Amino acid sequence: MKIYDKNAAEILDIQVDDSSVRYRSIMSDDSLTLDFSSTGPVTVPRGAYVDFEGARYTLFYPENFKKNNTRDFAYMLTLHGWREALKLYKFKDISSKPYRLKFSLTAKPSDFLQLLVDNMNLHDAGWAVGDCIEADEKLISFNHEYCIDVLNRLKDEFSTEWEINGKTIHLRKVEKFKDNPLALSYGMGNGFKSGVGRQNNGDKQPIGRLYIQGGERNIDYS
Repeated sequence: MKIYDKNAAEILDIQVDDSSVRYRSIMSDDSLTLDFSSTGPVTVPRGAYVDFEGARYTLFYPENFKKNNTRDFAYMLTLHGWREALKLYKFKDISSKPYRLKFSLTAKPSDFLQLLVDNMNLHDAGWAVGDCIEADEKLISFNHEYCIDVLNRLKDEFSTEWEINGKTIHLRKVEKFKDNPLALSYGMGNGFKSGVGRQNNGDKQPIGRLYIQGGERNIDYS
């Protein structure tokens, strides 16, 4: 696998170990962990990246390494998708000069999302607004928050979900393969690998019976 620096110059061409893995989760992690060994010390600078299966993963944090002996250096690089960049920058009101970090705004979801994208483009060009839900205006106050925290607040305020594809931010329910679902089952060649399991999320039981209790007053027909 080839690793490039932030100027697109190749710095390493490595053979990764079998323990390397890509992990993706809705509204959570999007990372690529590369484990490899080297006969000598190597330096992978922050901002280095790899392209894997059509997606770019960037090194936002210094690499982990362990010197086993003078000829065996073990490295673990954890690279992230563009979502990680939202952790670097504060959400600001850029309509005022100087910019305000503490402010309130009444707007629709698309307006909040556009302001979020504008904030990201102040530091890193190429961010864009994707799909966005329609909802009534809402008053939200912000106080020295990072862009990733604001995105999660918008998700909660408007009872929806978010997704980042490349540098495009979507604010809507995340649905995959809705029209053509992928059938999976246990057994060789059926989709699930050995070790895949299922566990309960908490101790709440699913709703099995709904009880309705009325009042003593009838609703006026009009």
